[in-house]
Amino acid sequence: DMKHSEREHLKENELAKALASANQHRNQYLMIGGAVLAVLIVIAGYTTWRRNADNAVSGLLADAMVVYEAPVQAPIPPAEAGSTAAPTQAPGTYPTERAKLEAALPKFLAAAEASPSSGPGRLARFNAAAVLVALGRYDEARAQYDQLASGSDLVARGAALGRAQAQIRAGQFDPAIESLKALSTQTTTELPVDGVLMELAKAYRASGKIDDARKTLNEIVEKHAESPF
Repeated sequence: DMKHSEREHLKENELAKALASANQHRNQYLMIGGAVLAVLIVIAGYTTWRRNADNAVSGLLADAMVVYEAPVQAPIPPAEAGSTAAPTQAPGTYPTERAKLEAALPKFLAAAEASPSSGPGRLARFNAAAVLVALGRYDEARAQYDQLASGSDLVARGAALGRAQAQIRAGQFDPAIESLKALSTQTTTELPVDGVLMELAKAYRASGKIDDARKTLNEIVEKHAESPF
């Protein structure tokens, strides 16, 4: 009906705006931890979602992305001085980044379970895993990444990288290093090799292998001179 069409159109506009905003900041994201995942979410997410815009799961993914990109804002105190009324949260905002991620997570998981093998469903699971890493729930994140790693698309390769990042955050350096070394030598992957090498250098450094970290950073400088890293 007309109201349903209007809601879907609003979802499309909101998701497109959210992804466009993230895309504008991807150069900044490249300079901070977890950057490669942020870029993958933007590129794979927008392409996949647009290609499957008529798929029902895309609406669930759109809902999740709107929450994921929502602003963080402190509750608004009452207007009247001396009032004992509780502060109110502005609609569409969240009091903390963690609160926002916890609200987005079940939406991503719902989209993933609605169509596990579809492009939007796989992307939703990818985002859910990244959110779990941000929340410090590393074992759960790895379980989600494992469900994506068997494919050959960009999401699968991103999942392999995400799993390594989760292992680093959990202090499991040796398996993370082995995974990142394998990813850095793949010539057919769409992952940015310089980004993978940066993650590898961070893993070496965190594990105390300073010489290996230095060699990896030198490789970025020598072989990827134009890299933002």
